[in-house]
Amino acid sequence: MNVLVVLGTRPEAIKLAPVINTLKENDFNVKVVATGQHYELVKHVLEFFRIEADFLSCMNQDLLENTACMARSLKEVLQEHRPDCVIVQGDTLSCYMGAYTAFLNKIPVLHVEAGLRSHHKFSPFPEEMFRKLTDELSDVLFAPTKRAVENLLREGFSKDRIVLTGNTVVDAIYMAIKYLNRESIKKQLEDLTQKNISAFDGIVFITSHRRENIGEPMKNIRDAVNELAQKYPHLLFVWSLHKNPYVRKSILEDFTTQPDNLAIVEPLTYPQTVYLLERSSIIISDSGGIQEEACTLKKPLLITRNVSERTEVVDVGLGKLVGTNKENIIREFENVYRNLEYYQKLTFENPYGDGKASERIKNFLLCDKVKSFLLKYEENPKEDLHECAKANYISYAYQP
Repeated sequence: MNVLVVLGTRPEAIKLAPVINTLKENDFNVKVVATGQHYELVKHVLEFFRIEADFLSCMNQDLLENTACMARSLKEVLQEHRPDCVIVQGDTLSCYMGAYTAFLNKIPVLHVEAGLRSHHKFSPFPEEMFRKLTDELSDVLFAPTKRAVENLLREGFSKDRIVLTGNTVVDAIYMAIKYLNRESIKKQLEDLTQKNISAFDGIVFITSHRRENIGEPMKNIRDAVNELAQKYPHLLFVWSLHKNPYVRKSILEDFTTQPDNLAIVEPLTYPQTVYLLERSSIIISDSGGIQEEACTLKKPLLITRNVSERTEVVDVGLGKLVGTNKENIIREFENVYRNLEYYQKLTFENPYGDGKASERIKNFLLCDKVKSFLLKYEENPKEDLHECAKANYISYAYQP
């Protein structure tokens, strides 16, 4: 079976890497196309997971220009290779354009991480609408959680096209933990931060990149982190700075007094990020992927957003939606830090899965009815796949 995987951002590369490698190990002919949305960051992730990809040149801060570029470039890729199906992941412009161009060429679309919803059109912006539109264009919906399945069923999607797999981010982080050269990464981070990591009692890891947080909200996050770093000099605060120039301006503009235990560094590699997540006492982030990774590694997380499409980490007690108010971030951080022992003792079944999502996706595609459906898609796009879907539901979770 010929499979085309379209990705563009680092989170897509991370979450699709285990799917790509699992399919390749089982004799699928997999071609990977990266749009160029996050060129350097994606390149490093794919190298880490030993994946080769063709890169397009569609990297710009203007969403409309990128849309036009991806439409032209992906059209050429699809017409040249004519895959049996296209796999996309998540909620980015690359994800949506991969699905949209496949739809226009009457090629079946398989959406990994379908069904997440914040139920707020402009938060996350523009990701909420990209994910919903991709779901509408997709023929198979690989839902990561029970709540995602319920969202899809509530919106009228047919249950025979929904496969409850768990989230592939769990597969990726389990793989990454096995690959990590911790001593080497520690040395890299000490060179980057100019700090002796072992000299601190703990690490606080920070990221921020949401478009809706750019400007004053991000300045509030920065000011809260700055004040916390001054108040807790025995902790090392490491902030991985996003490439977006508007994000960088929001964080760095008018920022003159930076305490010695706050290191704002250029974007970290995926192995460096996993190492810091693993070592962190507390995480502060507006990243969706980090919400899932924090849950998998059982690390307390302050989510600097007002709404989230990933509320499972909040449900199990690890995550707190703290918004972008400076005083609230400081107050909630102190509450968590005073009660670290409580978070370390939390026990729960990971709502994002067991690390076998990629295997379920592979097994679903190997189902005879699915293979027939994909190969004869234009003849019978309404083939009932419920038997194949149900056989590959995550075993301990909700089954539609």
